Amino acid sequence: MAIDTDRIDDAVLALLSLTLHDEQLASKGFDGAALGRLHAKGMIESPDASAESVTFTPDGLQRAKQLLEQLFASHPAEAPAAEEPRTPRATKYPDIRVELADLGRDMYPILRRVSYAMSDAGVDDEVIEQYKSEVKASKDPVAVSKRWVSVG
Repeated sequence: MAIDTDRIDDAVLALLSLTLHDEQLASKGFDGAALGRLHAKGMIESPDASAESVTFTPDGLQRAKQLLEQLFASHPAEAPAAEEPRTPRATKYPDIRVELADLGRDMYPILRRVSYAMSDAGVDDEVIEQYKSEVKASKDPVAVSKRWVSVG
């Protein structure tokens, strides 16, 4: 399969705009080659390896916002009807029970307890890492954990 790197660059640029902070900075947790191509196209300043963020150029920021709308905006025809309830995701590992009530919403204790329970149940390390990544990217570690294990 041939990969259209221009389309990948557009998607990366649009996704970078989701991490926009301080008017024109964005977190740079994306493929280094794609960031290099975006720099070559004049969309971002040089992606310094030691920096945690990249800086949009004015053209890059404008293009990122356009692409975000073009690639990812939901349109009324695509949106689910308001009266249709969403089906909750099934728990991936319903046989793994974890008590989280005593931890509040503190991410790292929740992450630790659930990942240990998953490990004790024989879940592959790669799957546990996926769970950890999802929790770290979320603002609600309990909700994420409920998608993975039975939470009490």
